[in-house]
Amino acid sequence: MLVWSSIRSCLLLATLLMVTPQSLLIGMSLSEEGNINVEHLELDLVEKDILAIYLSPGVENISVRCQPLRRGGSYDLSISTRYLSPYLEEASAVWVQPNLPGIYNLTINFVGNGSWKYVVGVYTGKQGFYEEYYGKRINIQGSFVELQPALIRHPGNWTINAILKIHSLSPSSPYFVLPTPVNSAMLIAVIGLIAYIDSFVLLDTYFKSKKESISNSRWILVGLMLLISAYAAYQIYDFTVFSQGGG
Repeated sequence: MLVWSSIRSCLLLATLLMVTPQSLLIGMSLSEEGNINVEHLELDLVEKDILAIYLSPGVENISVRCQPLRRGGSYDLSISTRYLSPYLEEASAVWVQPNLPGIYNLTINFVGNGSWKYVVGVYTGKQGFYEEYYGKRINIQGSFVELQPALIRHPGNWTINAILKIHSLSPSSPYFVLPTPVNSAMLIAVIGLIAYIDSFVLLDTYFKSKKESISNSRWILVGLMLLISAYAAYQIYDFTVFSQGGG
């Protein structure tokens, strides 16, 4: 009974550790709040790459705001109300170039008088990062990487809210980013605790299996706990990297 109580406690702890800010490849949802339609995006980019959002046909009353969520964040922002896009013909266009790693909150407000569609992509010389990060769903056209195909939306007042997670690539470690020293200590402590609990449960189950028959359901629970712990460790790493703007 004590061992099973320990397992249940471990599973509960691992589940609680999973409730951290998520690093999604590209998360989108559509909601309606009163008369405002909201489109949510979460994007991972490389610093100094140019994010491009094309809205076709051109929309009205467009306004754009980009806010770094850490002190010292730097970016360049450009808007065109009528742009001849090679991807959507005539469009309204927004270009953002984050110059430092961290998290940026991009908000685009506009009115679509008719049905409209949009493309999200990035101008980059580091296509390998996006192939690794986003997988096969991206479409590479020279220096332009289309992160998602054109999506059609209905007329109305719209807000596109995009959380931009900006990475800094080092020559020795292209896709792995280290957290700050303080966050590193927290990361080591929490992951060490997870590893200790996992090791205890795994070894306890192994040695008990030498003395008595262990049910398949118990082994399945142990395996499930290890998978949850691995996922929780990744989420903790992601949180410690980005919580203070580190990319």
